[in-house]
Amino acid sequence: MRYYVGVDWADQTHAVWVVDESGTKITVRTVPHTAAGFSEWGRELDEWRAQGIERWAAIERPDGRVVDFLLDHGVVVYPVNPKALDRARDRFRQSGAKSDPFDARVLADFLRTDHRHLQALQPSSDAAQELKLLTEDCQRHIRQQTRLVNQLTATLKAYYPRALEVAELTTALAREFLQTYPTPEALTTLTARQWQRWARGRRVSAARIGALWAVLHQPQLPVPAHVVRQGAVDAELGGAVDPGRHRRCPVPDRDRRFFRTHAGGAVGADPPDR
Repeated sequence: MRYYVGVDWADQTHAVWVVDESGTKITVRTVPHTAAGFSEWGRELDEWRAQGIERWAAIERPDGRVVDFLLDHGVVVYPVNPKALDRARDRFRQSGAKSDPFDARVLADFLRTDHRHLQALQPSSDAAQELKLLTEDCQRHIRQQTRLVNQLTATLKAYYPRALEVAELTTALAREFLQTYPTPEALTTLTARQWQRWARGRRVSAARIGALWAVLHQPQLPVPAHVVRQGAVDAELGGAVDPGRHRRCPVPDRDRRFFRTHAGGAVGADPPDR
């Protein structure tokens, strides 16, 4: 015996419709996107497995927490293209109560009748699932760092645009410059000799030292004192995360060990920084 499970996923709750091989409704439920909700649903799936019932599920995405959950419980998962689901809706639109979780029902019946045209997902190995989580963490970090750089850029444009002319905010030079000269006022007493000494300490080339000095010693547009004060506070808060790393992922030792063991099967491999 086989049950066909249609899952209409969402951020907070997931609608689930289950039919058997003849199309008879077995159960309908709403699964909260919580540990308790998944636990209760998992018990039902496991009970069916213990009864020898095959469980096939259709869902409009090939990955995500719900997909991983289903695979962990031994469910065969068929991702359904949204366009294919849209065409299938017309078959069932005239039947069923208005209170039915319509898309979940369509998915269940579409899988029952058209599974030969669908491709089941292959369960990932533990290593592949861990790699996927590491990749998602990396992408979240990149997005956070990019937002930070954009915030910092907007702040500096308002109170300290000269700092943006020194270097890209994603460089160590820009970060150290802002730490040493955090306000426009800090540049007013800066001498050529002081600048050369500071820049040479950061291994800036002689040509670039001269070019940057030509920029720094130019008169600056006046900015109201209250704007400078607030801008300096915002920049300090924004600098809590290193903007120079916005295109790289922090790779803890634990993750480096994972990559050395699993990445491409090559022992000794390190994760790329970008």
